[in-house]
Amino acid sequence: MSAIVAVPVVETPSLLMREMRSRDASQLAAFLTQARYQRHIAHRLRDETAVTEFVRRQVAAQGDRHRQIFHLAAEEKLSGDVVGEGFIISHGSGEYEVGWGVHPAMWSMGLGTEIGRALLSIAFEHLKGSSAWCKIMAPNGASLTVARRIGMSEQGTQADYPVGQGRFERVSVYRITAANYFDLPY
Repeated sequence: MSAIVAVPVVETPSLLMREMRSRDASQLAAFLTQARYQRHIAHRLRDETAVTEFVRRQVAAQGDRHRQIFHLAAEEKLSGDVVGEGFIISHGSGEYEVGWGVHPAMWSMGLGTEIGRALLSIAFEHLKGSSAWCKIMAPNGASLTVARRIGMSEQGTQADYPVGQGRFERVSVYRITAANYFDLPY
């Protein structure tokens, strides 16, 4: 992987996907700490203090030439509010893991799909990835739908996958190659 210090802002119909900023912490905490949001994620942040520290670490990592993880905020263009988030993790050799989340108040509005597409755009068009994949807890039907909508194909499932804090879940793994990404319709 070539040294990418920062990812560009990616504009979608409703959102700006961009690097996290320190001032995003309270808006991120407003949904990252909700039980409804946390039920399908592995890395759970318990309160606003934990979210603030998480954001501080992400902002501090920006500019690191050896950076492997990009955590992004999804800013609604109309309001300027952070209504979602996403991540891209380099696993080496052009392979990237992606993941997305949307504020529960904004569910069923297509924002997960916009975030997912923006993450793939960054992974393939800016980071020059060869493939991208995600793992989704089986009960998370909305994210399974997003993965399919953005062109990913199911590669299999794994029962009892460790998802953190002593929890195990059945997960589905979805993947897309760069060739398939660049063949997707606009």
